Amino acid sequence: MSLRFLQQRSQFQCVSHQGKGLHCIASPTGNAQLPVCLALMEFDLDNRWLMELHPNYNHALYSSDQWIGHLETVIKSAPEETLNQLVSRAVHISQSQDGYLMHYNSGKRELSLAARHQSRGIDPESFSIDDCPSLALCIEESSAYICNDIDDEPLPCLAGQSVNNHLSVPITYRGAIVGLVGVFNRDKPYTEVDAKSLMVYGTIVWHAIQLPKTLKVVAEQSRVIRQQKQQLNHSLVQLVGAIADALEVNDPYTAGHQRSVAKLAHRIGRRMGLNHHQLEGLKLGGLIHDIGKLAIPTQLLTKPSRLSEEEFDLIKTHSERGAAIIKDVEFPWPIRDMILQHHERLDGSGYPFGLKEPQILIESQILAVADVSDSILSHRPYRPALGFEKLREVLLEGRGTQFNSEAVDICLEFLCEERTQSVECIDALSLGKVLKLDLDTTLAQAEETMNRADLSVALVMDEDGHTVRGYITNAMLTFWHSPLLDTAAERTLDRELQHRKLHQVMKHGVPSIERCASLENASSQLQASHEHFLVVTDTNNEPVGILTWPPLAQALQEKLARTRGLTPAAPQ
Repeated sequence: MSLRFLQQRSQFQCVSHQGKGLHCIASPTGNAQLPVCLALMEFDLDNRWLMELHPNYNHALYSSDQWIGHLETVIKSAPEETLNQLVSRAVHISQSQDGYLMHYNSGKRELSLAARHQSRGIDPESFSIDDCPSLALCIEESSAYICNDIDDEPLPCLAGQSVNNHLSVPITYRGAIVGLVGVFNRDKPYTEVDAKSLMVYGTIVWHAIQLPKTLKVVAEQSRVIRQQKQQLNHSLVQLVGAIADALEVNDPYTAGHQRSVAKLAHRIGRRMGLNHHQLEGLKLGGLIHDIGKLAIPTQLLTKPSRLSEEEFDLIKTHSERGAAIIKDVEFPWPIRDMILQHHERLDGSGYPFGLKEPQILIESQILAVADVSDSILSHRPYRPALGFEKLREVLLEGRGTQFNSEAVDICLEFLCEERTQSVECIDALSLGKVLKLDLDTTLAQAEETMNRADLSVALVMDEDGHTVRGYITNAMLTFWHSPLLDTAAERTLDRELQHRKLHQVMKHGVPSIERCASLENASSQLQASHEHFLVVTDTNNEPVGILTWPPLAQALQEKLARTRGLTPAAPQ
């Protein structure tokens, strides 16, 4: 528009050299020396009313669908092409002719060219941001740099490149600037709207690029933490088991009592719905619930006659003494309270403090039932085992008053089941060790672990470490080895196969059988199975061992010999 011969007041909009929107009002003055008065006002290019006046700036990106398409293109590209795709998409969405991506080293205050539109094999040479004040300002102020005129400040990494107009924005990742993405040579001027769009695009894409790397690091850290936790728990269980063994040396008549109580309490707690963390603590608490007896004279623990009132009062102090023994040990469970409360009763008739139901831990309530059950069913120096009927009488009499009702019902149910089971069951056999592996264990790692343990089968466990998802055998691992490795390609293929994860090759439908099953049932099931083993489980479906043909065949042979009144042959 020519302002020299302007006859009436006019208005128009334009974009400044720095990409800002300008609203211009030109008014004639009638003065020959200064014929026109020009008023300029900045306005926000994001305003809707301006967008209607200037549809070219309505959307820096064509649509949200195209945004998603550009992001998807970058994310799905090959790793070596990711940065080039990032630049190409930036050029495309900004309707520019060329573009670049630079990495920023904050420690050295240096920029290096990482990718260039339609260029491969770029020179990664670095340069100081002090050599390019415009980009230095872009980084230091974390703001866009816009130049809609011929750029008098050529970029060191783009020497010889003709630049008519230029837009560069910082890329922010985790609160720090990691680089710059820039575009240049567009037919239309760059605006602040373009800068905002390009900055959002660059930041989102960079986060998307870094996400797989971050997830990989997090997964590795989680694996290490899970492994360390398992090792710690294993060491803790071994330590507690050693303490229980030490107690059995001091009190041989109750040998195995703590282990039996821990086992029964764990079963009851599981049926009552305690979470995994509580069950771990309950089991360990059961293993050392009588640790205070280490401080009781051995002659009292082994006395073959009934205790006097004074002697029994001394025995009753074992709860407090046990709590005192472990008072300085920090367990992730309330083990001290379990030891202290396992002789408390719901109605307050227990010891040492006469606590009532709301004050007694649920774990202690379960231990109380399991402890009484094993005591009545076991022999003591001063009496034989009292039997199941006496136990039923005691538990039912105290149900709801002294003992937790649900724990009593579950305990009696378990013990009734055991009474009706045949004594000739697979639980009495020598079972193989259960080896548990993670879903993400590789074939190579599994083979090494199984060889080291001298086992031919391993169970593949879920992330919680308690749910069996499948199994793997030596035969299956051998299948994934290349039979002949004559060429480099075959050796490469073999290495790739060995990096496959167990969840990719494991078999589902684990052949299993309950530990209370008869020898005949196990024989029939093993014959019908396509595998050479059965996973033996307890009533809670927890794997407790691996049954194979040799011990089962030996047991069946001995049973047949007993039936015929013959002496069983010695094992070969």
